[in-house]
Amino acid sequence: MRPDQVRDRIKRIAITVGAFVVVGIILWIDIATGLWNNLVVLSGLAAGIVTFILTALVLDRIIARSTAKRWAPVNRLALSEFLHALADEERSEISRGQIVHRELPYIREEPATATLRENLEELRDRVLHERELLSEALSRWAAFLASSGDNEQILLHIADIALQLDRVRDAALEAEASPSSITLRELESQTSSCNETMGALAAELRERIVGEDRAARAARRSSKHSHS
Repeated sequence: MRPDQVRDRIKRIAITVGAFVVVGIILWIDIATGLWNNLVVLSGLAAGIVTFILTALVLDRIIARSTAKRWAPVNRLALSEFLHALADEERSEISRGQIVHRELPYIREEPATATLRENLEELRDRVLHERELLSEALSRWAAFLASSGDNEQILLHIADIALQLDRVRDAALEAEASPSSITLRELESQTSSCNETMGALAAELRERIVGEDRAARAARRSSKHSHS
């Protein structure tokens, strides 16, 4: 699990615990002191807080889980398409969980090398191609993923890759305009960051797909047992 996912889970748990503590305090005050019977305005506010907390933390999550379960097959298809957009199709076997993500080539030539400009142009073309693949998948599935389950982090990570690809392109343009060891080192650094980000997203997508497949198999087994 990625560090940001761990932080988000801890944050959600802390918010949930804090919210139920507030509800508990409000109920305790009502039972122990009867304060809300004497303060009508405050009692209305307290009731509103309890209703909001129960709706946000219980009802909304039940609805969200039900929606995610109903659309799980389509959600898996969307995640698989993003994975295909990142995977090296010749070296990967996505159906078996073997994923090798594509990487941008590194430019490690000397500034005066005759082929430097040509290689920089090829790198920019590759960046454009990678961005187009992600943009096409995102245009088809962004609205669905945003409304069908817990996909916010994946969408944000895809956006991070798009921004990182732009940084690689800008660094390549700068290295072409002013070839030097400094601009080429910056290009290598940005390329490395982009490749790492793409690899992390590919691993995250694979983890999500494996998890959803496992949940689907468990649901089918439960359904068979309930009908037997």
